[in-house]
Amino acid sequence: MLQLLQPGPKLNLGVAVEFAWCLHYIICSQVNNALLITQGALSTLGLLLLDLAGAVQRTEDAGLELLACPVLRCLSNLLTEAAAEAVGGQLQLRDERVVAALFILLQFLLQKQPSLLPEGLWLLNNLTANSPSFCTSLLSLDLIEPLLHLLSVSNVVSVLVLTVLCNVAEKGPAYCQRLWPGPLLSSLLDTLAFSDTEVVGQSLELLQLLFLYQPGAAQAFLQQSGLQALQRHEEVAQLQDRVHALQQTALHG
Repeated sequence: MLQLLQPGPKLNLGVAVEFAWCLHYIICSQVNNALLITQGALSTLGLLLLDLAGAVQRTEDAGLELLACPVLRCLSNLLTEAAAEAVGGQLQLRDERVVAALFILLQFLLQKQPSLLPEGLWLLNNLTANSPSFCTSLLSLDLIEPLLHLLSVSNVVSVLVLTVLCNVAEKGPAYCQRLWPGPLLSSLLDTLAFSDTEVVGQSLELLQLLFLYQPGAAQAFLQQSGLQALQRHEEVAQLQDRVHALQQTALHG
């Protein structure tokens, strides 16, 4: 299967789609994912992701999203395996190229199949969760603003976008300093107007990290009527403790 999924002129889209789904079901069955990883599954799928990103830039072929979905799922699931770290799985994925390719696919899916955006964002979450290098790639490629543009797509997409941003922020002051300029604060104030508790909760989490690591973030939040934005959530049972904690941090540090 891995051989048939190798990118190149002989790759048949229909065959690749079928075998990518087969691989996905095998991975989900947890039979022996460590073996798949040592056999080069991450490398093959990573190369296929790069190939897909190139293909969507060259053609309007509507069938490419059919392959993108299982490939994204396979990579996401394999990256959660302990064996992926043991064999340096993330390094096999060539940080910047994979992140750039993933964003090309996200833009493609936004136009062609927005319902598949969570698949790409879940992979981005798994890449950035424990990897400062993937977070650095996200920043150095100036991909924070394109990520913020996805906040308006749906609540599910918003939660995943905010989770990825939390992954970056929790890496510390140097990462928050690079996150901070631009539209981040205004975007977070917009998400605080959402009624979805998961979106708001993840926004609160990100703000706490920014207040912790970025000097001036709390003051800027106060100056842009942040406390008023928090007030609407003070009585929401799932949020009130976090809202109160953020208010205290903003006012007293």
